[in-house]
Amino acid sequence: MRVVLLVILLAGLAAGCGDNPLRPSDLKEVTWKLETIERAGVPTITVPNPDQYTLRLGNDGRLSVRADCNQCGGTYSLEGDTLKVGNLACTLVGCPSGSLDSAYGAALGGSSTLAISDSQLILQNGGVTLRFRN
Repeated sequence: MRVVLLVILLAGLAAGCGDNPLRPSDLKEVTWKLETIERAGVPTITVPNPDQYTLRLGNDGRLSVRADCNQCGGTYSLEGDTLKVGNLACTLVGCPSGSLDSAYGAALGGSSTLAISDSQLILQNGGVTLRFRN
């Protein structure tokens, strides 16, 4: 009986010791600044001013986004390592040529797999990877 309990205890500990333990408190109420946009087969885009491309997840299930010269809001849910973003409502200011606002907004929509490593947030949605720092 002791051996069975020891095996169950060790299995439970091993299951709880993943390489990337994800806690909602690590994500929420933090302003994440976009550093890069990566697409398969295309050179990585380094964001020239990360302060202009941000993501903030509130404790209330709402998110706020800065996409260059536009502000967006919407809802989200977290299920394990999946972030689901509802439709974003954004201002429609015309950003200057070379802006990443459209590409960034499109990459945030829908479901993304997420990971946190140190102060970095990584969202993968289809063939696009967004890397943020806080």
